[in-house]
Amino acid sequence: MQGIPLEGLKVLDMTTSTFNYAGKLLAGFGADVVKVEPPDGDPIRYQPPFVNDQVDPELSGRHLHMNTGKRSIVLDLDIHSDVEKIKDLVKSFDILIESYSPGYMESLGLGYEQLNAIQPELIMASITYFGQDGPYADYEGSELVADALSGYLYLTGDSDKEPVKCFDNLIEQQSSLQAAVAIMTAVTARELQGGGDYLDISATEAALFLLGGPAQMYHWTDRIAGRVGTRLMNSAPQMFYPSCIRPCKDGYVHVHSNTRYVDLLGILMEQPRLNEPEILETPMGHADEIDEIMSRWLMKHDKFEVVRMAQEMRLPFTEVFTPEEIVNDDHLNERNFFVEVDHPLAGRVKQPGAPGMMTGTPWETRRAPLLGEHQDEVLGNQ
Repeated sequence: MQGIPLEGLKVLDMTTSTFNYAGKLLAGFGADVVKVEPPDGDPIRYQPPFVNDQVDPELSGRHLHMNTGKRSIVLDLDIHSDVEKIKDLVKSFDILIESYSPGYMESLGLGYEQLNAIQPELIMASITYFGQDGPYADYEGSELVADALSGYLYLTGDSDKEPVKCFDNLIEQQSSLQAAVAIMTAVTARELQGGGDYLDISATEAALFLLGGPAQMYHWTDRIAGRVGTRLMNSAPQMFYPSCIRPCKDGYVHVHSNTRYVDLLGILMEQPRLNEPEILETPMGHADEIDEIMSRWLMKHDKFEVVRMAQEMRLPFTEVFTPEEIVNDDHLNERNFFVEVDHPLAGRVKQPGAPGMMTGTPWETRRAPLLGEHQDEVLGNQ
């Protein structure tokens, strides 16, 4: 197979903030994604980091990453004529993605049933924090709210401290990823059966979708999973200890082991105690002692040295990378994961490239648009 996989697919992207990720994925695989922005631009344009620390809606690193490959037009949804322009555009588009509060699009005459009457083949995806109905539908949401209500927050952090938020907007991005998958499923169904579809994506449910283990634990045993810090545990923790993140001489390493590896851990660290039968049989019962032995040894070595020695023994250790180390990582650079894209104002922008390697239908990273850059191109004489 050769060519651009989604070439010819036309998408109106009316999402904001990190929900832009759904349109980014479709654009990367070749869809024509038109970003509809308010007069002052999508709020993501005002989120740091900024190129050279210069606060400018065209220089936001988050915008430059999340809106790659899209075209940009400006429409004010408070102006009736601009709303009518969206209705006109929908007639020639395949997909509309939006992330407004439930009921807002309907209040403008842009709800799915209203647009389906204009374009019966339209696929519309609404990404919200709680979905279009239910007791929470009208709540004000955020990444942290979805994090809390999904159960992720309760499960993250140390057991003797308050829950800890995941870095960045992982739940918004996860829901956007699931929206993109649902959209492509609907596109396939339309090709096979005809007709449009409406997709109701809840960020909270998208996160909860990944938490089958804790939910099943409670369902089957009435036990509630809790926070375990940096240790890797589940319903059978003894099988996964010691597996944790520990400080070393110059940073942190992920020390991965389990009942199969504890004997090798003792050889690696030259600690005969770790090879004694009582340790090998019940490592979890000696967790504090093992932690102390590991900590003393790790603080004598830097993280790259630790990982090199462990991997030579086929122990799955790894360094905890800083952003600087990630960007300069030999493995990622040899695989050409990072790409550089020229932007008229930001200059040469280095950013993550394809989310997966595809030989026959390659991903393409094109620069993010300037605000309203494609107004005439898309709207013409409207």
